[in-house]
Amino acid sequence: MIRLRQFVIFILFLYNVLSTENTFGQEVRNTPDTVTVYTYKLKGKTATGQLTRKIKEPFLAISRDLIENYPLSSKVILYDCSWEGTYKIMDVMGGRHIKSVDIYYTGKKKTTKKKCLCTLAFE
Repeated sequence: MIRLRQFVIFILFLYNVLSTENTFGQEVRNTPDTVTVYTYKLKGKTATGQLTRKIKEPFLAISRDLIENYPLSSKVILYDCSWEGTYKIMDVMGGRHIKSVDIYYTGKKKTTKKKCLCTLAFE
């Protein structure tokens, strides 16, 4: 009886894993979002709980309205702008920002805002 229960649970788990459309359990977006790109250089903890100085890969903060489409710890691709590249989402911006990302940048602070196209990166 116990083995049958384990077998059924395993089959249900396997079906659930194989039936998802992507690694994040959400539908794949075909159209990119146009976002405003800012830069920031703050020391402290991100929304994921990691310290900014200890994160080695390029990362960014994302506005709260985009969290549904781009969850924390996922990767995004920015293109068609001067900040092209793949970034990991590690932080959340303040509530006043709409359709924008904030790239953690250790160089001289750049105050100009740029428009970029943003898509979710699947690896």
